[in-house]
Amino acid sequence: MKLLPIGEMQRCMVDSGSIGRTLNPSHCARWRRGKSGSASSENGGSAGCAIILPPLVAGGKFRVLERHQWRGMDFSAQAKNIKSLTERYNVTYIGIDNTGLGRAVSQLVRQFFPAVNAINYSLEMKTDLVLKARDVIRSGRLEFDAGALDIAQAFMSIRKQMTATGRRATYVTSRAEGVSHGDVAWAVMHALFNEPLEGATGSNTGFMEIF
Repeated sequence: MKLLPIGEMQRCMVDSGSIGRTLNPSHCARWRRGKSGSASSENGGSAGCAIILPPLVAGGKFRVLERHQWRGMDFSAQAKNIKSLTERYNVTYIGIDNTGLGRAVSQLVRQFFPAVNAINYSLEMKTDLVLKARDVIRSGRLEFDAGALDIAQAFMSIRKQMTATGRRATYVTSRAEGVSHGDVAWAVMHALFNEPLEGATGSNTGFMEIF
């Protein structure tokens, strides 16, 4: 079963020019705090990275400013690329998967960004990431440029399936989709996860202020 159908992803697509400078990366770099997520494929052959502009108010929109697909790049090069993004944006949160090649990347990133969140994948964590992303998308709170079809394809490549024991469900990426195993989607989810699962509420709005 697909995580999200094409109709829901299409609602995330916007003409960046129609909302003025809000999605202009150079403008956002100066005045808004951004969040970064990075995810590596299980076989280490590729990795995705995304820069997300968080909402200013509770219930506001998340906007994807940049996304990158890195293929055949070792952990050192990935960390250098992430560092270059922190020099261009006021990044106050970085979430990186802590499995496989991502573990080495997170260790290097911690040298220049000590507060990096190393995300340890488990069935529970993957479920939480997916639930958060699905809630944000279905609530109309995620936007990205209409030309970024790879983002939509990456999300649509993620499917729910049962584990080998048949007792629990997990989320995997269809290898038939040709989108590098959904790396970009997982990277976006890592950044979104910095907001609590329940979203910004009266009791946790302060959390939103420190993105």
